[in-house]
Amino acid sequence: MKFRSVIFYFLGAISFCSSAVAQDFHLTQIDRSLPYLNPAFVGAFKGYERISLLNRNQWIGTGTQFLTSYGMAEFTPGRNLSKDRAYVGIAPSFSNDVGGDSRMTQRSFGLSVSGHLPLAKGHWLDAGLQTAIQQRSADFSKLLYYSQWNGSTIDPNVFSGEENDFVSFSFVDAGLGLAYRYEPNARGELKNGQWALTTGLSLLHVNKPVLQYNALSADRLYQKLVAYWQFSLGLNEISTLKFNLAYIRQGTHQEAIFSALYRLQMRGSSQITNEVSNRFFTAGLYFRSTAAVSPYVAIDFGAFDLGLSYDADFGRLASAYRHSVEMNVSYTFGKHSLFKGSRLR
Repeated sequence: MKFRSVIFYFLGAISFCSSAVAQDFHLTQIDRSLPYLNPAFVGAFKGYERISLLNRNQWIGTGTQFLTSYGMAEFTPGRNLSKDRAYVGIAPSFSNDVGGDSRMTQRSFGLSVSGHLPLAKGHWLDAGLQTAIQQRSADFSKLLYYSQWNGSTIDPNVFSGEENDFVSFSFVDAGLGLAYRYEPNARGELKNGQWALTTGLSLLHVNKPVLQYNALSADRLYQKLVAYWQFSLGLNEISTLKFNLAYIRQGTHQEAIFSALYRLQMRGSSQITNEVSNRFFTAGLYFRSTAAVSPYVAIDFGAFDLGLSYDADFGRLASAYRHSVEMNVSYTFGKHSLFKGSRLR
């Protein structure tokens, strides 16, 4: 085995162990994962129900990788898109994050509940709570150590002398959030000079769950503070600029993600039925304070939305890993609701 491969194994194990103790997995597309960052945003979209999936493949082409999957189904009983009135959001979710040769896994199944209250025409106050059952596991039997060097290579058949004392465990997690939205119209389509604003603040892992990785030691999951802003400006009848900013702090780690996106309407709603059949193309860039730039493109086929981003890392470890791909897909029920009390008009 080449020395560089050994370095990849080493970096992967150390980096993931560090993040597993104190931090969560990271996502670049902040505006596509808002309910994950803040439960107040559950149900804060243009439609009745929405199914979202997001997948991130990190460190492509290196000796160790991280694969993150996240999904959520959002329901909005009582919502009426024809007028502003209070409604609730309910969302079951799951996440699965697997990283490194040790297959260290973070898996969760959660439920978020939000309330949305109209303050005035176009002004909304949102609040949300989330809870989840998380499970951690790993398999250290596939790791390679320097003690397995046989004089010419790393030999997995040589006894390493390391003990595999990782304990699989589960715990209950909780989070809460607040948000404010200004939307000039119910459909969310901005005309020339119109603007929209969204901002929110959340605190995740409020109960600081205990992480019992082995029988002799225990740690606590750091609380995570997330602040988010989005400003949208209508350039004309068919195009919009969107700016997103998220600040995330968890333990000693802090990160800012900024994005500038251009959205072009390729096809509008039917003038006869007024049903949701818009077609949009979106392109732009995400910038991470950890020295990464991510080009992004997305196509919106009315109810179906598909987006793809590519992370180019320029940080200190960029020579070891710099390629990550993140894809999102969602389907929004905008014409009919599963709930009798929700209506299109």
